Amino acid sequence: MQAIRLHPAPSGAISYSPSNPAPSSALRLDYDIPVPSLSAPGELLVRVKASTVIRDMLSWPEVYSHQYAIPGWDVAGIVTEVYSEKSEFKPGDEVFGMANTDRAATWAEYTIMKEDEVTRKPATLTFAQAAALPLSAQTAYEALFEHARIPISNRKGLVAESDAKVKEQRVLITGAAGAVGVYLVPFASAANVHVVAASSSNVRNEEFLRGLGADEVVEYKMLDDYAGRFDVIIDVVGGEVLAKCWDYVAETGRLITVDSASFNFVKEHEKRGLRKMGVDARFFIVKGSPEALRCIAEMVDAGAVGSFVAEILPMARVREAYDHANSKMSARGRVILTF
Repeated sequence: MQAIRLHPAPSGAISYSPSNPAPSSALRLDYDIPVPSLSAPGELLVRVKASTVIRDMLSWPEVYSHQYAIPGWDVAGIVTEVYSEKSEFKPGDEVFGMANTDRAATWAEYTIMKEDEVTRKPATLTFAQAAALPLSAQTAYEALFEHARIPISNRKGLVAESDAKVKEQRVLITGAAGAVGVYLVPFASAANVHVVAASSSNVRNEEFLRGLGADEVVEYKMLDDYAGRFDVIIDVVGGEVLAKCWDYVAETGRLITVDSASFNFVKEHEKRGLRKMGVDARFFIVKGSPEALRCIAEMVDAGAVGSFVAEILPMARVREAYDHANSKMSARGRVILTF
């Protein structure tokens, strides 16, 4: 099979690592790679049709777990083989999902996925559209419904009936027009809370964010008028935007960030005298689950959330795809590799 592998640094150069990330030129399309074999119950062999290119992914430690690693986490494709006849999947099923970070290998024609890492692809989406969902949408799902504990119904991911007490909850989403924010806003709207979507420019983003379900759209400089008013803040920006969020969150509210550079923000902000002791504040890394994937698929089918694809490129153009993902793109959504 064909697969994109990360080649080691040239002889004499400093080895690639998270502190010395590989350039896109280290990504090469290799041929005659053995098709992986199923070896344990719960495994599926998936013919990959599409995968995502994530900004800065060549700085992730998992990429350097071994030489000639095949990157890639998100996947949309077709099941070609199952380990057990008792599997809930069968050859020919169209699926989408996200591989655990310790087994990243979706930038290949075939990859092994576990049954609890995928669900059936929404029929309304192309493979490229489905591949754009797992990492970003599951991050949004876990932030809102697990860490922020926003109520969610068991069936559709939608609040079963209008609840004034739920609607009274005020939720601020920073980076609302970004790769995770575009799912946070419609998920929060579907959960019937009052959504305030913040970004750097209302001129560029207000109409778009209101279309996703935001009740209010603000620029960061406007947030000083909201001191102490938010029950929940979900941050995807980090830096000084996150630091200012302590002013905006209620005394007993919840402050959650998914910005990878802010993994230690609670201790750092406590040293700066910013922390409110009554606030439940945390950073988390998305885990993924079949429950989240099924909810996302149901919300897509219900029209409550869409998929955002900025660009689609074949795997032979992986270097260009990675460079585009790390540039300031005008289009919204993920860069997708197709196989």
